[in-house]
Order: sequence, then C-alpha cells, then structure tokens
Amino acid sequence: MVKSPYDNKAERLRTTSQDIVKTEDLLCGFGAVGVREGDVLFFHSSLKSFGWVDNGAESVIQSALTTVGPAGTVVVPTFVQNVTGKEASYRTREHAWELGTSPSDVGYITEVFRQRPDAIRSDHCCDSVAAIGAEAELAMSGHRHAKGRPSPWNEQSFGRGSPWDWLVDQNAAYLLMGVGFERCSLFHYCQALWVESQDADKPEGLMWPTFDFAMMGEHLKSAGVVQQISVGRSIWQCFRVAPIVDLVQQILEVEPSLIQLQPLRPYGE
Repeated sequence: MVKSPYDNKAERLRTTSQDIVKTEDLLCGFGAVGVREGDVLFFHSSLKSFGWVDNGAESVIQSALTTVGPAGTVVVPTFVQNVTGKEASYRTREHAWELGTSPSDVGYITEVFRQRPDAIRSDHCCDSVAAIGAEAELAMSGHRHAKGRPSPWNEQSFGRGSPWDWLVDQNAAYLLMGVGFERCSLFHYCQALWVESQDADKPEGLMWPTFDFAMMGEHLKSAGVVQQISVGRSIWQCFRVAPIVDLVQQILEVEPSLIQLQPLRPYGE
C-alpha cells in the first residue's frame, strides 16, 4: 500500500500542542481529511472548538482557501434563524431579510466569511450560503430561482437549481469542523429529496420526514464513509456529498422506522 503524504501530518495533528492552533495545523488538517487543490469545500464550524486559533476565524478561512487554491471554491452556511436576537418564524425572517446585512447566526467563522469583500452570498431569507472562489458566483446565483422541493423554509431553500444541488453535482467535501452531525444541513436537503420523491406536485397534505441527525451520523460512520481527525481540540468529520446523499436515501428506504412524519405546514405557520 502506498503511504499517503498526509499520514505523518495527521499523526502530528494528534500529538501537537492543544493550546494554540496555527495555520500549518489547519493546512495539515484540510489535507488529512482529503481536501485537495481545485476542490469544492463546504464546512460547518465552531471557532471555540479549537481552544485557540492563531489569528482566529480569518486563519481558518484563509487556510481553507489556500488548500483548494484559485481553481477551488469554499462554501459556508450563512443561515438566519433569529431576528433581533430571538428565534423567528419563516415570515418574520422573510420580512427582515437583507442580503448584504442580515447576520449569519450559525457560527462566528461564517459571519466573518460572509463579510469578506470576495464573498458572494446566495439570496434566501433562511438558508443562505456564501462562497469564495472560482465558481462562487455561478453556485450562489441559483438560490434565487430554485424551485420544486417543498420544505419548511419554502421550495427554494433546498430546491432544484439551488446551491445544494450544485454541491452534489460537484461532489463537494463536506466538513463538520468542531460540530456534530446534528448541525449537518445536508440532511435537510435529503429530507427535501424524500418529499419530492413522494409526490412533489401535490403540496397539500405533504409530510416532512424528521429523523435523528446524530443517529444518522452514526450510521454513516459505521458505513466507513466519514473521515475523522482532531485539529487542536476540534474534532473534524469529513465526507463527500454525492455518495452520502445516496446512502441516506437508501437508509431511509430500508429503515422507514427511523422517520417520524410531520405535516408540512404552509410557510410561516
């Protein structure tokens, strides 16, 4: 077996100081989970999970961009779940939405990311994402015109033509950076696919399939499709998007007991 050039780096990540995470540690981490030049990388993140990062959120972002290089693209969620500090309904978020100013409330790194001058944000009041890189403009433009997949956050959120379709088409690397599978928004995309497969042309009476995201993550790890390392104190879990989407659909099909169906109510209720 040919030894990966990242094997020694991954070992060093486990033995390095847990007190300060440096740029070289981050670069080694991205390499160790299989992110390469030219890749599309999507990540959820917790800056606090590291303990301390030299130069903070900007170091994480720049290390990701350096890893994928000028031909690659980095994407992060910039979701809006709260308005004026309180959890808000879909309609409240829709009325308050401003593409350029509505803050991301899914991690400090994502808020720093979206404010960078080179970042392009998709236009969705609840489930926007932002991207930097070669395909950023193309990937983010789809959200405004996406359609066809009902969800609690409207048909555009995870709809056909949305950035989520693009991530699957690109077989993006999907990284949980210091957060668990309960934060894995790709599972919402899988839920929307499930609804579409039932009867997407009849919005009345549609059901939304809820399932335990953490438990689904354990299924995926048991299948051997998730890579896990530690960078400082932060646990990273990484996988490729396209096979995971297929695997989740298969799991839900063969184990329907994992799903609890709830009425898909009109947006805003």
